[in-house]
Amino acid sequence: MPRNKFAPFFIAVITLFPHDVCGQRKPIKEALFLNNDIYANASFEDCVWRRDREPCPDPNVIINLYTESEPFKKTVDLFSEDWLRQSGWEPSHETILLIHGYAGGDDTLPIVVLRDAYLRRGGYNVLMVDWGALCQPPCYVAAVHNLRPAARCVAQALGALRQAGLRPDRLTCVGHSLGAHMCGILANYLTFRLNRIIGLDPARPLIRSAPALRLDPGDARAVHVLHTNAGRYGEAARLGHADFCLNGGRSQPYCEDTPNEALCSHVWSICYQAESLFRARQAAPCGRRCSVRVPPARAAALPVPLGQPAPMTASGAYCVEDFTAPFCPATSGLKEGDLRCCLDKQYAAAATAPPQRQRPRPLVRLRAQRLKPDPIEYTYPDNITDYNVE
Repeated sequence: MPRNKFAPFFIAVITLFPHDVCGQRKPIKEALFLNNDIYANASFEDCVWRRDREPCPDPNVIINLYTESEPFKKTVDLFSEDWLRQSGWEPSHETILLIHGYAGGDDTLPIVVLRDAYLRRGGYNVLMVDWGALCQPPCYVAAVHNLRPAARCVAQALGALRQAGLRPDRLTCVGHSLGAHMCGILANYLTFRLNRIIGLDPARPLIRSAPALRLDPGDARAVHVLHTNAGRYGEAARLGHADFCLNGGRSQPYCEDTPNEALCSHVWSICYQAESLFRARQAAPCGRRCSVRVPPARAAALPVPLGQPAPMTASGAYCVEDFTAPFCPATSGLKEGDLRCCLDKQYAAAATAPPQRQRPRPLVRLRAQRLKPDPIEYTYPDNITDYNVE
């Protein structure tokens, strides 16, 4: 396919991401300050484009299985009919299909926080879709383009797994950002109906409104959506049977003093979902938009828990207000919490470090923090960056 056909889309994404795509080569990783240079030399010339009807399985779309009894990576073998029964997969457990977003992968943050939370909670089989080779930075436009061909291959793989014993009524697709839309798109290629989809702040930029190209309520028996950065990186419109607005759904209060408030808010939907496995946050009914408050006496529905324990019958808009960072042991009080949801130390280090690019960043707040003579010191465990729950 000629590259020049996509020139308008490159211009559009540069307009939508004037700082986050052009000024940062690996935006999600830089927002989390992981200092991972795996994409340091990537450019638009390295972008991979898939056609809609390319054959499956795609070598760049890999599905890995993790189970409670064997919590390590096992690549699904779609050519062996007995592989699933011999893999440690437990038929009585609910199966979670995890799909990462832009710049993600099987072993990258933030999606691994959620994978590890499901495995620690127990009672789940986790299938992780790794399509990182088709959505690497700075190729956001290519990543959006690759959603449909990647989703078609995932749907074919799920069809093969169903023949091997996978139960559709025990299958939940959990996707973050672009991964949330992939959950909805792959549903259009299945010969059976998904039981539930949980969309974690579904991506907004360049996503078309056609139901076949995005997440919508018709993609599963129950579609639940968590909004943490609506209107920026996340979609502002209601996309599910039940939409949960966290702290207004647009920006998270604990992200206000971080170098990239919008992206911080966007990725924190994963920590809310992880926390819901261990402690339920009650969400109160609210208006059609997150900003509209409804008095309890006039609410058309009862409060429901957020995330994984939300009932299949939940419908409408729900609001949660809690100004503490979710799933962080220090703020949530959960001993099962994950230190990777506590990034104050990493943010402070990045704010006082010298810039990585010659061109100054257009963030006045961040520049002011760099010039402070006495940066704030945090007392965290020495091994916080090496923390691993496995």
